[in-house]
Amino acid sequence: MLPGDCHRFLSFLQERDPVIVTEWHSSKSPECEAVMRPWERGSMYCLWNQAVIPALSREITGQYFNVRFTAPVIQFSYASPEIELWNGQPALVQGRIWASFENDDKSFESWYNAAVRWVRKNFIRDRAIGHDRDSIGPEAYEWFKSGGLLLPSFAPPLTDAWLAWASVQNQHRDTLLSR
Repeated sequence: MLPGDCHRFLSFLQERDPVIVTEWHSSKSPECEAVMRPWERGSMYCLWNQAVIPALSREITGQYFNVRFTAPVIQFSYASPEIELWNGQPALVQGRIWASFENDDKSFESWYNAAVRWVRKNFIRDRAIGHDRDSIGPEAYEWFKSGGLLLPSFAPPLTDAWLAWASVQNQHRDTLLSR
């Protein structure tokens, strides 16, 4: 996702339900406060639907306060909107949405499925890029077509295998542009 993709996704969720975006981790407080304009900075967020769970707080885990992984919330990892270079090429790190379904909560399952359906409907799946199960935001896809590289959820080491993987993406882009 790029910022516009993130903004559209979060706007959908917040227009549909009373959803608060909060930090997953905190070094200061168990209280879950809303993050304003989260698309302007990357982080590990918690998407908290107050219609599903009216109250939410973080639990102390060592030095930090964290949302429980089993809570009926969506973990939203949004990489930094700042484009960084990987091997001299502008690159964007993959994010994700994830949830635990340890509790049998049909309202949470329905909400999570609505988020997934929205992503599948509004984002692009291009298996040739190397993310065979994942979707790419429209803004990020246009950025990719103009020369960007879409990385996995981390900046991989510069090994022959990862350089070959990036080369396949670049070749695929050239194929898209020659159509």
